[in-house]
Amino acid sequence: MSQDIVNAATLLLRSKALESYGIIKDILLRTAEEGDVDKISTLCLKLAQYEGAMLTLQQYSSSLLEPPEEEEGNDEEEVEEEEEKPLVVTPEHSPTLRRSLESAKLKKKSSDE
Repeated sequence: MSQDIVNAATLLLRSKALESYGIIKDILLRTAEEGDVDKISTLCLKLAQYEGAMLTLQQYSSSLLEPPEEEEGNDEEEVEEEEEKPLVVTPEHSPTLRRSLESAKLKKKSSDE
């Protein structure tokens, strides 16, 4: 049934695009009237939108019709493994730790002397 809905939507967009194209063609074949330029411009925008929408729907229809993939339990295991790893703080990454270690070294030197 989903494929029928996609086909119906595609055909609807195609029919609206053809309608816009036909009206533009009719305007250009008759004697020019005031406001024709505005009408043609508006219809060209609609035509481009309908064609673009139709092509987009055709492009994505196969992926839209695929059933959603079920999530596997592997992702949860990977997250748990990452969370279990301890956080290592090194003096290179922490200025506070670096100052603390330097201060401890200075205190140790002065107490050793």
